[in-house]
Amino acid sequence: MNQELKVVIDALAEKKAQNIVAYEYQPLNPYIDYTVIASAGSVRQAAALAENVIDRAHEAGIAVKSKEGDKESPWILVDLHSIIVHIFLTEERAVYRLEQLYADLVSVDVSC
Repeated sequence: MNQELKVVIDALAEKKAQNIVAYEYQPLNPYIDYTVIASAGSVRQAAALAENVIDRAHEAGIAVKSKEGDKESPWILVDLHSIIVHIFLTEERAVYRLEQLYADLVSVDVSC
């Protein structure tokens, strides 16, 4: 597993994200290596997950391009240039079904 991706997965796992999946994204966009999707049980947990990803990225020397969504958002996106992280409330994730959109991409084993 790519070291930057490991930082993201570990940061999500550290705050008890649920159903973490990752896909190789380069076939769709050569500027992005991976996209990661995770679920949170509440907006408070979603915000904590996003902040932990950002904090751990900074600690590892990974640049954070932007964050979309705030502490009340049911969907937060963290852009780390080469990795895009989607954090959804469980119900919201079922609505958008990004896994279906990415079904043709290669999934990455994120087990720690």
